[in-house]
Amino acid sequence: MNAARSPAHAPPLPGPEEFAALGPDRREEAVRTTPGTAGWGETVRITLMLGRPRTCVPGMLTFALGWTVAGGGVGGPLFAGLAISLVYGLLANTYNAYTDLAEDSRNLPGRVWQVLRIGHRRLLWISHAMSAVLVGASLFYSVAYVVPMILALVGAHQYSFLPGRLKARPVTGLFAFSLAVFGPYLLGYFAAPAGVRRLTGDAWAILAFLIIWFVAKGMVKNLPDYDGDREAGLRTSATVFPDRLSAARAATVVTLIGYLSLTGFVLAGSLPLRTLVALPWAVAAFQQCRAMARAVDNGAANAVLKADMLLSTAFLASVLVLRTPGWATALSVAIGAVILFGSDFLALDSRRKNDGAHAPKAA
Repeated sequence: MNAARSPAHAPPLPGPEEFAALGPDRREEAVRTTPGTAGWGETVRITLMLGRPRTCVPGMLTFALGWTVAGGGVGGPLFAGLAISLVYGLLANTYNAYTDLAEDSRNLPGRVWQVLRIGHRRLLWISHAMSAVLVGASLFYSVAYVVPMILALVGAHQYSFLPGRLKARPVTGLFAFSLAVFGPYLLGYFAAPAGVRRLTGDAWAILAFLIIWFVAKGMVKNLPDYDGDREAGLRTSATVFPDRLSAARAATVVTLIGYLSLTGFVLAGSLPLRTLVALPWAVAAFQQCRAMARAVDNGAANAVLKADMLLSTAFLASVLVLRTPGWATALSVAIGAVILFGSDFLALDSRRKNDGAHAPKAA
C-alpha cells in the first residue's frame, strides 16, 4: 500500500489505490474526517490544481475588456487587476472543491483525492485567506472599489455554499456561473481612472453579451458531470433533462445562440463591425458540442471540456482584440496565454481525464 506519510498523531492517509477502491460515500467521509498531511510546498501546488488557473483566464480577459472599455491603458493598475481577477477565479474554484465532495466523489475522484491530501478544513481557510487578500488589494484602487469587490466575493461564495448554493438551481445557477466573466468585467470597468460609477453607453451591452455567452458555457460545463450529479441529487442545467444526450442537444442550441448573439450587438452598434471576424469560432464551438454529445464516458467528456475552454478563451481574446486593439489588450492576452499553457504544462488542473475516468493517481 502506498499510503501517504502523515504525522504520528494522525492516522495515515489511504493510498491512491485504496482511496479509488472506496465507494463515493466512503470517499466523502474519508475527506471530511481525515486531516491533510501535505507539506506547505505541496499544499501550494494542490491549491493551484484545485483552483485550476487555466479556467481563470477568461475572467482575466474580461477584466481587460472592462478596463479598456472604460479607457484604461497600460500601467500598474492593469497588471494588478489581472492578478486580482486570477486570484478571484482561483478562490471560486477552491470554494467549489470544498463544497462539492458528494458530486466530485462520483464525478472526479482524483480531485477529491487532492482535497484529502491538502485537508478539507485547510482548503476552506486557504480560500477565506484569498478572499481577505482580494478585499485588501481592492484598496489599491479606492475605498469605493471595496464594495463591488465584496459583492463579487459574495457571489462566488454563494454559488457553492448554503444558504444560496446557486449552482443547485438549474437556471439561476447558470447566471451565477456567468459571474466568472461579468464580475471581473465590472471590476475592470470600475478600476479604470474614472473609478466606481454607473455603467454608460456600450458598457451595458457588452455586459449583456458576456452573460448570454457564458450562460451557454455553463450548460456545456455541466455535461461531463451528468451521471454523478444526478446520482448525488444535484439539479443542474444538465440533470433536469432525462439523459445526457438531450442535455447536450440543448447546450448546443444555447451555445450557438451565445456565439451568434455577437451579430446582434454589432448591428446595434455596441461592438465595432470588425468584431464579426470572431464569428467563425462559432463553428468550432458547434463541433465541440457534437464531440461532447458523443463522449462515451466522464473521462472523454472532460477531455472535450478542456479543449472547449481553450476555444472559449480564444474566442474571448478575439473579441477583446477586435473591440479594443492596443498594448493593454495585447499584454493582457499574452499574460493569459502564458497562464493557460503554463498551467497545462505544469499539470495544474484537477479535471484531468484520469481524475474522472480512472482511479486517482498520486501526484
